[in-house]
Amino acid sequence: MEYWLMNMKLVDSHIHLYSAEYLDKLDDIIREAIKEGVETILCVAEDYETGEATLELSRKYDVVYPALGMHPWTAINNYGDLDKVVRQIEENIGEIIAIGEVGLDKKYESGEKGWARQLNVFRKMIELAEKYNKPLNIHSRRAAKDVLEILRIYKVEKAHFHWFTDDENILREIITEGYYVSFTPSITYSKRMQRMAKQVPISQILTETDGPVSFYGILKGKLTKPIHTKLVLQKLSEIHGYPPDEMAEIIYNNFKNLYGIK
Repeated sequence: MEYWLMNMKLVDSHIHLYSAEYLDKLDDIIREAIKEGVETILCVAEDYETGEATLELSRKYDVVYPALGMHPWTAINNYGDLDKVVRQIEENIGEIIAIGEVGLDKKYESGEKGWARQLNVFRKMIELAEKYNKPLNIHSRRAAKDVLEILRIYKVEKAHFHWFTDDENILREIITEGYYVSFTPSITYSKRMQRMAKQVPISQILTETDGPVSFYGILKGKLTKPIHTKLVLQKLSEIHGYPPDEMAEIIYNNFKNLYGIK
């Protein structure tokens, strides 16, 4: 590893550590992450069961912070669990640092009924975030315009668009609203993601992996882990022309400011 990437405060602002790909390797993955400078890992839930697993992981590992929420595909396929997820969030509100992963996804729209379910769940998640002053960790695939319109209606102040891949015009509106945008290891090989990253002010940028999602380039065939945020940091440093140590400090402070970490 390059010298300048050692002893830096790295941040993984969106990962699913409860996934099967990690279960028998998690102690080593967390140990490795801490050794190589990962200070904060935000584990985001998708439903009630993964919410319970997320809470358990955050209690076991000091570096892991929990977010609870109901993912768009859960909204479609397990809509009846909404009340249970809401109770879970409220009962653990003192432990979690965000409501997530929540949002809208037109890839999983599943017709009028499915879209209505997504909208209802997302609105409920926003209401919880506003009630308890928690930021939203947002999924917006092919639906960023719809997400942004709803956030504006609710006058949401704290939101984080994870792995934004939607329209670049919408990205500029998201930036104008003061919301945060995070980038994954896809930025190391995707020219489009590099172009998007250049448009986001460094004061609104975060790094993430979205593990266990796999990537191409130098990570092809490898298990995605929190330490791979160093690759994202390196590319962001190149794009914005900041020394890596300064970029790392900026991103770390961005995370703390958004999620209320001391």
